[in-house]
Amino acid sequence: MKRPALLLPCLLAAAVLAACGKHDAPASAASTAAAPAHNEASAPAAPERRDAKPMDAYELIDLSPSSYPEPVYQGLIRQVRAAFWSAAPKDMDKLAYDYVDAYRQENDSFKRADIVKAHATELEQDLATAQQRRDYAVRNSSLMQVYPYDAATGSFKIAFSTDGESSGIGVFKNAGNPHPYGAWNFRFVGIPTMASGKSYAYHPKNEDEARAIEAILASQRSAGGGDWITVLTQYEGHTLGTIPGPGKDDAVILGIDAITAVDRKTGKPLFSLGGKDLGPIEVKCSTTRKALNLAEPAATGAGWNMAASSESPC
Repeated sequence: MKRPALLLPCLLAAAVLAACGKHDAPASAASTAAAPAHNEASAPAAPERRDAKPMDAYELIDLSPSSYPEPVYQGLIRQVRAAFWSAAPKDMDKLAYDYVDAYRQENDSFKRADIVKAHATELEQDLATAQQRRDYAVRNSSLMQVYPYDAATGSFKIAFSTDGESSGIGVFKNAGNPHPYGAWNFRFVGIPTMASGKSYAYHPKNEDEARAIEAILASQRSAGGGDWITVLTQYEGHTLGTIPGPGKDDAVILGIDAITAVDRKTGKPLFSLGGKDLGPIEVKCSTTRKALNLAEPAATGAGWNMAASSESPC
């Protein structure tokens, strides 16, 4: 059985996409559709960071492996599709494209309209079901560095592998090959910026917890010790909005409540940083800002907004 790959390879440059294998990923983030106009004076510049909920409040979407058996991949499709529609505006044609195979395979616009009418009740229920949950934990293959326990600070220093919003983490809209129907990608909002002078660390609640974490880390360090080991990253958060692509690729925006370090060997969480430990959310992509109806960053100087002018479109 063929094993569909996740949207993880070929992210270094768009030019290398053609060289990827038939299971590899399409381009990473979806383009942004036009966003509704908003009142700059009243709109916030960024979403507020929520306090983290208990771990079992988030539905886990495990996108860390590079491939899956097809039945498992079908389950991931259902999860990520639901995450997208939990925050997407109602659009019956787009719902039919995402939920009804016959609609995707039909090119006749009249027949497509007939399919929407025939499945209207079912599609309304699919949308209502998706909207019942907005809290997700997305485990992915981005690696976090965790340093040895520092007795002087009583903490484990950590470093994130990325602080960007745009990613190719997601799933295709169909299992198997080829993938003509597009994909859903996640856009993570609220990964702390790894800027000069900024550092992040986890402070265990007590010595027993510190010893347990250090024992796991120490067992994976190379001979002679070493400065750090890598662990998987898991983002716990809630869906804030969507970025429907003009083509077939769509993005769901996840506002991060907490970031969890996950042991690569066992798949068990080691610790989580959330809320004040991560600091306020900073929106880094102009397309994210438009999709969430956010105000531009406050201008500084004589009317020229340096933050806005240097903001990446992503």
